[in-house]
Amino acid sequence: MIIIWFLLVGLLIAAVAALVYWLVVITEGVYLGRRVVVWMYDITAHKYDGIKEFDAGAEQFFVTKPYLKHLPKHPAPSLLDVATGTGRVPYYLFAEPTFNGKVVGVDASWKMLALAEEKLRGYNGRFLPIQQVADKLPFPDNSFHGATCLESLEFFPSDEKALREMVRVLK
Repeated sequence: MIIIWFLLVGLLIAAVAALVYWLVVITEGVYLGRRVVVWMYDITAHKYDGIKEFDAGAEQFFVTKPYLKHLPKHPAPSLLDVATGTGRVPYYLFAEPTFNGKVVGVDASWKMLALAEEKLRGYNGRFLPIQQVADKLPFPDNSFHGATCLESLEFFPSDEKALREMVRVLK
């Protein structure tokens, strides 16, 4: 009887551990709400880039090159990067010699924004970090030549509101 009890307790612990792992690691807290997601990004901000292991060649091919190709022709475009995190998009855009624009990076995590600001400090004020949620952007209509939002729509309470806001601020 004791062996069965230990097995059941062991199975219960394993099931709870698997559920917690799924909620925290696999889904990055999305089912636990916005506050938990932001908190998780705040506590892991310092190691985020190391976890993701971004490859410069892949970033240029899959992010920067398509973005520049479809960006309206403008000598110094203004871009909005929603959920900018540690500044992945602006970092690789600024590395492109043909890009002379500015990027406003919006994120709910102030620690991610602080890292982005530190990483992009050498680009002479071309990056402006703003702590803000995506479904209530603090910009007037027709403010930006382009907008991007990578790997984050699933974390917003309403992806529709966030997308509407991004479209609203586009020129």
